Amino acid sequence: MKRVIRQGPAAVAIYARYSTDRQDARSIDDQVRRCRAFAEARGLDIAGVFKDAAESGAHLERADLQRLLTEARSPRCSFQTVLVDDLSRLSRDLGNTWQIVFRDLATAHVRVIDVSTGIASDSAGARIQFGALALVNDTMLQIVRSETLRGLEGRALAGFSAGGRVYGYRTVREENPPDPEHPRAIPVIDEIQAAVVRRIFQLYSENYGLKQIAYVLNEEGVPAPYDDAYRKQGGRGWGPGTIRFMLKNERYVGRSVWKKRQWVTDPATGARTYRMRGEDEWVTTEQPQLAIVTKDLWGRVQARFAERKGAKGRARGTGSTGHLLTGLLRCGECGATMRVVSLKRKAGRAYANFGCSAHHGKGASICGNGLVVSERKLNRAVIDELRKLLASKEIQARFIDGFTKRLQHKDPRDDRERAALEAEVKAQEARVRNVTAAIARSGFSEALAEQLGLEEETLLSLRQRLAAKTPAGERSAAVLDPDAVARFLEKVLEIAETAPKRASLSLSRILVPITLVPVQDRNGTRRYEARGALNTNPAVLSDGRAGSANDGCGGVMEDFSPTENALYTRRINPSGACSFPGCDRPLHGAGLCDGHRNQVRRGVALTPLRPPRRRPKRAA
Repeated sequence: MKRVIRQGPAAVAIYARYSTDRQDARSIDDQVRRCRAFAEARGLDIAGVFKDAAESGAHLERADLQRLLTEARSPRCSFQTVLVDDLSRLSRDLGNTWQIVFRDLATAHVRVIDVSTGIASDSAGARIQFGALALVNDTMLQIVRSETLRGLEGRALAGFSAGGRVYGYRTVREENPPDPEHPRAIPVIDEIQAAVVRRIFQLYSENYGLKQIAYVLNEEGVPAPYDDAYRKQGGRGWGPGTIRFMLKNERYVGRSVWKKRQWVTDPATGARTYRMRGEDEWVTTEQPQLAIVTKDLWGRVQARFAERKGAKGRARGTGSTGHLLTGLLRCGECGATMRVVSLKRKAGRAYANFGCSAHHGKGASICGNGLVVSERKLNRAVIDELRKLLASKEIQARFIDGFTKRLQHKDPRDDRERAALEAEVKAQEARVRNVTAAIARSGFSEALAEQLGLEEETLLSLRQRLAAKTPAGERSAAVLDPDAVARFLEKVLEIAETAPKRASLSLSRILVPITLVPVQDRNGTRRYEARGALNTNPAVLSDGRAGSANDGCGGVMEDFSPTENALYTRRINPSGACSFPGCDRPLHGAGLCDGHRNQVRRGVALTPLRPPRRRPKRAA
């Protein structure tokens, strides 16, 4: 985002976007130029310019759009208007457009102006006009999606690549394409990766397990799919899931099946998920020249899968058993999640052991931490430490201090709301006086009496809303019970046995991920040392859902700082470095360096940081 240090009472922000990297980057400059001209013609100061390059308008996961929305929600927001060259720059999706304009920005008292039409979102009839524009943009988006899908289907039927990467293949551009501006990609076999694919099929046909195959490949240092492309959620290396997916992929036997899945975005969580399409929608092509394994080897592998089908009981993820610390534990050596690696039942009770998911799923070559710990011992140690912390006068004082600061915080938006309501009250009082004067001049009439009643009801409603907007300095003092967090923890423990999943979700509101670091004492005994942070933000005790970092109302990861989060650890780092294992960066707050602190604020798993980029020295 490019910031201009110029603010005023009528400051505006500019948002610009273009869709793909094939479009001219100067499109953004043209949009900004038109918005600047619009602002200058009306004497509006420009507080900031937000740009998203090569980003589709079909989704909201755009860096500068999210910065714009975060800035608008901030009490220190420096603008009251957002200028866009046309409404489709915000979004082409009908629902997303309505959400941005009339929910996200409108509730923050920020309006949107479409420069091409001059329509403002707070003007009379704006919802009808904006709705019509958004509907046109959404229709255009659906047409583009349909045409794109049709074009990709044509490529798939013709034997060209329709997108996506498959291990064992690479693509080359076709020679002398009929449309030079849109050359097609031809899939070919990558012989180095194809040898790995054949070996995986052969090992499985020889009764190797999925984990065993992953262990072998990782020990030999064979790069896994996408290891060199981006940081995978499950970490680097081969895993059983990757092996299973490859063994089920018909592409390796020369049969290409496209359009099996349809990806959709969950509007509640923003997560992308897929559903399987019906077989009548699949596009299947036979490409024997792209077969990597023989039909005989493919048949042996699928026959073994058929023999093992149903041998394991319930499907994964359908059980009712939960664990209190699920999702809250991280390995101190590699940063992977800690999961249940063994489970036994005795006298109707479950006894589980936690271990590093990378070590147990991918082998010691990926993570050497093979130490397991009893779930009961781990729960007891973490809960005991939490109870000690919550009984500490220092922690209670931090919590009360945070509560007091939030209570006394003066939000500039409150003053703007109050001023707007005062103006509405004055205008409504004038309307009441006008109707009263009309009755005095022309005498009593039922129509005027009815109109006077409606105007007086509106005035009463506005006065009630104005009375509810009490200035921050006039708020009555409130007293916070210092044992509130302790009681919250006890309620969590009460339901831990009967509803562990619900208890785990509640516990995650006061804890950031706990790092389990394997250590060895003087006697040679290996044990785990737990390190984490306790959130003393008063917002976590609300009965509703926990807020997110963007809600502006407090939440599990909001305001991660030494004053609101207490680091708990059995061992204090004397060097003043980050407490994350293997990280020697200086402390920035709450026992973590700046990079790991940002990971906690985003709510993601703590993982090793990439080494800092060193810029080459300029030649003298």
